[in-house]
Amino acid sequence: MTELLIPSVAAPLPTGDGDAQGLIAESASPAKLAFRRYLRHRAAMVASVVLLLITLAVIFAPVLAPYGPNERVGDQRVENVQLLPPSSKYYFGTDSIGRDLFSRILWGGRVSLFIGLAVALASGLIGTTLGSFAGFRGGRVDNTLMRLTDLFLAFPILVTLLIVEQLPSHQEWAKTLLGPPGSLRLIVTLLTLVGWMGTARIVRGVVLSLKEKEFVEAARALGATDRRINSRHLVPNSLGPIIVSMTFTTAIAIGLESTISFFGLGVSPIHASWGSLLSDSKGYILSGKWWLVLFPCLVLLLTVLSVNFIGDGLRDALDPKQNRNR
Repeated sequence: MTELLIPSVAAPLPTGDGDAQGLIAESASPAKLAFRRYLRHRAAMVASVVLLLITLAVIFAPVLAPYGPNERVGDQRVENVQLLPPSSKYYFGTDSIGRDLFSRILWGGRVSLFIGLAVALASGLIGTTLGSFAGFRGGRVDNTLMRLTDLFLAFPILVTLLIVEQLPSHQEWAKTLLGPPGSLRLIVTLLTLVGWMGTARIVRGVVLSLKEKEFVEAARALGATDRRINSRHLVPNSLGPIIVSMTFTTAIAIGLESTISFFGLGVSPIHASWGSLLSDSKGYILSGKWWLVLFPCLVLLLTVLSVNFIGDGLRDALDPKQNRNR
């Protein structure tokens, strides 16, 4: 893409008078300009720091967590370590069977963030493929694929997840195709099935606009095949909207996983996730055991909000029509 030339004040140019000032041209690529706009987005920068800290804490859970994800603390025969409030020894307290909540939140973050990223990547791949193909081909192909997308969008997401999630428990073909009940593969597959449509519609709209541009006509005149034009020209020029869409998909996937886990239909209890921690706290919401609800909700809220703010920042930074003075 064409580089922009931004004038900037340079050192005095060597002239006979010795006091002349000059200008030089500083090269700034579109990526550099987008990065500068992102740095000016305060909410996105704060969210980036928060998400980075959470991600690092989750990655280094084996070092930071005092206990394993399902390890009980203390000696159950000597002391009662069940439902202890937060203290200097147990930062977030303990749960109903004596497990350290702080450790479980760190380990559970690995599962929740993995699900969010895996769903975003899979949904982005499917949505980009179908959307770019539909937008480039147009006609009946476009109508057929978009009506298929509308059909998926017509189903209530939460109801669909709760119903389909139970199929592997009763149907062997569903267990083979989707994954065993309570497995990470099952959750990622289900969330991908309900998460690709938004990306597909966005990419389709962008491709419909780009395929009429001069560079596409030039590539076709040089003998480029439709596949090459789509993969080497149209999709790369759609990366901005794709990245933004995948960012929001990550937040949605984390929230949906927590929702279905709250109803007891998420990942297996052996895989501690933020959603399963919320599910375990259901019976204690009104009993005064506030830490079982507060800390999982707080870390989940911070993560989802951070991802959404980062998505807003990326959308503003990657859109050249946004106000530069923002």
